[in-house]
Amino acid sequence: MFNILEMLGIAVSVLGALFACIAWAMKYIIKPTIRLYKTHGTLLTTVNDIKKELTTNGGTSIKDTVNRIDRRQVIIDKRSKAIFYNCEDIILEVDENGNVLWTNEKFNNLMDNKNKTGLDWVSYIDEPDREPFLKEFKSCSENNRELSFETRSVENKEIVFSGYPYRDNNKNYGFLIFLKQEK
Repeated sequence: MFNILEMLGIAVSVLGALFACIAWAMKYIIKPTIRLYKTHGTLLTTVNDIKKELTTNGGTSIKDTVNRIDRRQVIIDKRSKAIFYNCEDIILEVDENGNVLWTNEKFNNLMDNKNKTGLDWVSYIDEPDREPFLKEFKSCSENNRELSFETRSVENKEIVFSGYPYRDNNKNYGFLIFLKQEK
């Protein structure tokens, strides 16, 4: 029926088709899988390296560096407030909205240790001048400029507020305010 040449032709054709299938599988299945596996391994290595940097290890990781910078910043903040706390000047620190963040001893004595949260410190200003003061404060905060406002206290003493904003680019993060009053 079949002669040997026909059988040999069929065998070569089947063998060619088999090799074509293997070549196709290598190109579209095996190579991408190997590449994905290698990429996955690289990804795992990279993630592990990042994880090491974000975990404290006694001094050389990024996390250790950030912790040192953070501790140093806290020390600088506490030191500057300690310097101002017993200063002869009346000083308070407020955020960009005027809410009290910190006051020194002179300010505490001036307010008779009353509640000093939020905008309560403005109650030291004589009632008719409070609204104009708050408008000026808001304008200084929005426009990132120094505050200078002369007014009268509830005790009818002349007082001057001088505030210096904490600026970063075009944003104000609060004020350090000095209060001078007649003696």
